[in-house]
Amino acid sequence: MPNSKNKIAFLITSTGWGGLEMNTLKLVKLLSAKGYNVHLFTQEESTIYEKGKDIFSEIHLIKKNRKYFDFKTAKYISKILIKNKISRLLVADNKDLDVVAWCKKRYFKELKVVYQQHMQIGINKKDWLHTFRFKSIDVWVSPLPFLKREIAIRTHFPLNRVKVLPIGVNTKEFEFRKYTQDEAKELLNVHSDRPIIGIIGRISVKKGQLFVAQALQQLVQKGIQFNLLIFGSATVNTDDDKAYAEELVQFVHKNNLQDYVYFVESQPDVAKFYNAIDGFVLASHSETYGMVTIEAMLSGIPVLATDSGGTTEIVGNGEFGTLYKYNDMADFLPKLELLISRNQDILNKAEISRLDAFLQYNVEKEVEGFNEILQNL
Repeated sequence: MPNSKNKIAFLITSTGWGGLEMNTLKLVKLLSAKGYNVHLFTQEESTIYEKGKDIFSEIHLIKKNRKYFDFKTAKYISKILIKNKISRLLVADNKDLDVVAWCKKRYFKELKVVYQQHMQIGINKKDWLHTFRFKSIDVWVSPLPFLKREIAIRTHFPLNRVKVLPIGVNTKEFEFRKYTQDEAKELLNVHSDRPIIGIIGRISVKKGQLFVAQALQQLVQKGIQFNLLIFGSATVNTDDDKAYAEELVQFVHKNNLQDYVYFVESQPDVAKFYNAIDGFVLASHSETYGMVTIEAMLSGIPVLATDSGGTTEIVGNGEFGTLYKYNDMADFLPKLELLISRNQDILNKAEISRLDAFLQYNVEKEVEGFNEILQNL
C-alpha cells in the first residue's frame, strides 16, 4: 500500500485564477518548502498548470472530469497515485469531489482525502449523492468556525472529522509599510488631499462598487469631502461584469464625480492600494472568506464591511471593524461618515484588528496545521 509520508497530490481542475487557485498554489509552495513531494492533477489549459510548472514535483494532465460518474478519470487518477506511492490527495474545489469519491470507492480504497473548503455550502446537501461524495473525505478543513457550524446544519458529515484552520496570509509582507501614503498615491496617480476610502476586487454587481459610489454622491451633497479609490477590473470575458463596469463609469460621469472617484486597474502589488487609503470598505453580497478584509486589517486600515458570510466572523462581530446590513444605504451612510472621520475609536479598533489578524491568519499557522493533518493520516 502506498504510504510515503512526504508524497502528496493535489487535484484541481479549475481553469480560473481566483482566490481558490491562488491560495492552493501558495499552500503548495509552502508544503514543498517543508519537504513535501507534491504532484498535481489538472487540465492543460488551467492557470495553476502554467504558474506551477516549476513548483510541483510532477504534473499529470487530465481532461475536465464529468460532473457525475466519471469512472475513466477516477481510474486514471487512482492508477497514477498507486504507481507513485501517493496515498494522500488534497482537494480544494467541491466540483472535484465526485471523481475523488469514485477513486476511493472503486479503485483505491486506502486513499486518504483532505478537502479544504473555500465556499459556503449554502443549501442543504443531505441527499444520497452529496453524502456519498462527502463520505470519501477523511479530513474536512474549514477556514472559519461558522463554516463548521454550517456543515452540521447542511450535511450529514461527522463533525469530529472537521478541522477549523484559517487560510493564511504571508504576514511578513505587512509587518512594515511598503510605501508612505504619499508614495502610494503617486504610484496610483491619485492626486488629492482628501481622505481616501478604498474598495478592492473584481468589478462586479456582487462586489458592490456602485453602491459605494452612490453613497459617495450622497455624502458629497452634504458637504463631506472624500475620495473613493476603486481598485480592480471587470472579468474580460464576462458580459455582465463589463456592463456593470460601464454602468459604474457612467454613474460617476453623470453625477460629476470625476474629481472624487479614482479607477485603478487590478495589479499584483496591492500594497499600493492599502498604503494609499484611509479606510476600507467591503460591499460584497457575501464573502465566504474575504482575504482582502484580512489584508486591510493587517495593514492597520479601519474596516467597514457587510454583515454577512465569513466577514462577520473575520471582523469579530464588530470588534475589529464596523459591520452594516448589505445594500442598506440608511445603515451604511452614517457608518461610512464615521469611517471618513477617522476618530480615535475607529483608529484604536483598527490597531486591535491588526494585532488579531497577525495572530489568526499567519500562513505558517496554516502550513503547520496541514502538516499535522497529513502526518497523522
